[in-house]
Amino acid sequence: MKLPIRGLFIRCVVALMLVATMAATLGSAHAQDAPALKIQSPSDGSAIHSSDIIVQVEISNFTVDCAQLGRPDQPGTGHILALVDGTTIAQVTNFYCADTFAIPGDGLTPGEHTIAVVLASNTHVPDMNTAQVITIDFQPVQPVPLPVAYDMGAPAITLVNALDGTTVPPSFEVQVQPVNFIGATALEGKANVLGYGHYHVWVDAPDMPTSLANLVLMTGTNAFTLDLSAWGDGQHTIRIEPAHNDHAMYDPATPVTFTVNVSANATPAAEQSPQAAAASDGAQTATTLDLVDIAFQPTEMTIAANQDIAVTLTNTGAIMHNFSVTDNQNSGVTNLGISVDLAPGETKSVTINAPAGDYYFFCSVPGHEAAGMHGIMHVQ
Repeated sequence: MKLPIRGLFIRCVVALMLVATMAATLGSAHAQDAPALKIQSPSDGSAIHSSDIIVQVEISNFTVDCAQLGRPDQPGTGHILALVDGTTIAQVTNFYCADTFAIPGDGLTPGEHTIAVVLASNTHVPDMNTAQVITIDFQPVQPVPLPVAYDMGAPAITLVNALDGTTVPPSFEVQVQPVNFIGATALEGKANVLGYGHYHVWVDAPDMPTSLANLVLMTGTNAFTLDLSAWGDGQHTIRIEPAHNDHAMYDPATPVTFTVNVSANATPAAEQSPQAAAASDGAQTATTLDLVDIAFQPTEMTIAANQDIAVTLTNTGAIMHNFSVTDNQNSGVTNLGISVDLAPGETKSVTINAPAGDYYFFCSVPGHEAAGMHGIMHVQ
């Protein structure tokens, strides 16, 4: 079968991006102040019994700044790439922006797998001197197999919210509607399944890119936040394309392209957060909370006491999360009776009415709280 032009481009990038194996670089000598990465957990050869692989790394002489994703390269700045069972872009599971993150176990069979982690520049070029590789014995209690193919025709994307030509703040919400396509962030870097994949989001990129520069997101959710704070005020063109699990573009497919005018002074009503409506005493009567990777954003919030407070929860990550609340840091007791599960991309609202005090919230999914997914809620 003849490979489409865009598919050929992706395959060329695959060959150029990670041409050497990760393991071959582990012994490379480099300057003491050069960027470095060390996998702290899981340890090499360890058994993993959770459905997701929680990875914790130690980074030195390097700044992780995901606001710079896709921007021109800056020395010592970039993000983290993780790969499962391979050393090319086809096995990249996503871009990561924290020293603790989760690799979804979806589509992985029980048994031995390799995990490779490497620091990468803003334009997604890996620093092979920082590459680390471990082997794990993946033995989840409930393996999640690859889904059945969804072969309904050529994928297409339409823009749901009316953003084209509008003025937006540096960070704004984008929502798309797919046809013949199912987004699944958890399958990134896994074997291809027809009809499944994720979105590649480009900013100010040419129609036929010659590199991965200007690629700012790889997401499987139909609603996401686009942060253009590092791109500056002015007009920017956004293109969203459906991609296979191995990051090759679907072809034929219908992407969506639109233009926005970014302004730091833009405050359209649709973009104003509930936090802006905070009560005069500083306590919020409504708020939002995002569940991302292995963290809550924010990790600390303040709401009014003895009132029905609407908290909007959004799981922007690639794996299942949970929101539970106690009156202390004892995750075994949910004294407020709140425990909400959220699938990837899901949004739910929960009402909290509590007396004044400090409350502890956390994710009850095994391993997530211990990895740092918790926070404090001040009720006053």
